[in-house]
Amino acid sequence: MSKSQYTDPSFEQLFANIDPKVANTFTVEQLEAIKRGLDSRARKRHFLDIRLSVPIPGLSFYLVLLAGSERRSKMRLRSERSLYPFWTPGNILFFIGFLIILSICTYTIFSSVLSSLTPTSSSYYPTSIPWIEDKSECEHTGRIWNHGKCWDSEQSPNF
Repeated sequence: MSKSQYTDPSFEQLFANIDPKVANTFTVEQLEAIKRGLDSRARKRHFLDIRLSVPIPGLSFYLVLLAGSERRSKMRLRSERSLYPFWTPGNILFFIGFLIILSICTYTIFSSVLSSLTPTSSSYYPTSIPWIEDKSECEHTGRIWNHGKCWDSEQSPNF
């Protein structure tokens, strides 16, 4: 039986890494056993499964985020914890960057929401208009001339 009859990507990837001299010695039963072993390890769908290739010029970079119910044994968890420690310099830098971006976004959203909820003052305060120095020009614009200055009684502090 030839390996081309197996179209499973995991099997193809495994088989591609085996020396062709060795791969040609496998019997049909051995190939079937390998296939069954890979099928039993088949990935089950995660509740959250995000896989992205990040286009950074000059770098081949990807990001994977998986979440779901824990199905690994305690022994496997212990061995993976030593193989893949959580607190590495790369992970720490990622989390610091993530927290900075999250903080900036949260601040921006809350300040926008808060400013839209804060009522603007509808009170008006009289204010002198310094560029109008003539009584007739002041009264022509609908303002009041008082004590040698042009006063606008409808000036809003939000102006």
